[in-house]
Amino acid sequence: MDFLTENELDLFLKSLDEIWTTELYAKLKQNGLIRHVISKVWNKGQHRITQVFEYESQDSFKKCESILKDAFTPKNCPALAKFVFKIFNNRGVVVSEYKSD
Repeated sequence: MDFLTENELDLFLKSLDEIWTTELYAKLKQNGLIRHVISKVWNKGQHRITQVFEYESQDSFKKCESILKDAFTPKNCPALAKFVFKIFNNRGVVVSEYKSD
């Protein structure tokens, strides 16, 4: 997600609890969300965050996609409606992973 200014990005990050609520995460978890990570990109000279979602299955992804589409309408999430940003989507399958103990 690209924001117009650093201030917009910072305000968005401060609003995460209003946008990504406990109730929303519970519903997503119930439908197969395993993990959600939000990272602030610092090396591109832009005002950008990335989000990574991990799901149990492709079916879980489809269910959660529908939940998020409904959750993030201006009516259902007024906190998100106040931001102007550009979204770039990438979907992939993990082909290699390393985890330290």
